[in-house]
Amino acid sequence: MSKNSIRITGIILMMVSVFLLIGGLYLPQAAVSKIVTNICLIAGLVLLIVGIVFYKVLKSD
Repeated sequence: MSKNSIRITGIILMMVSVFLLIGGLYLPQAAVSKIVTNICLIAGLVLLIVGIVFYKVLKSD
């Protein structure tokens, strides 16, 4: 993959992670179970870490 495509992939992953984190933090317990909110939080954190790795670490000079 080229440098730009790796960076774009990292940015997209970080954007998706923000939505998952917000959903995990602000979904009401009456609408969804606690398991769903925990899965959203964990998935958001994992995608944020992977997005940062793609954006910062895997860039080739």
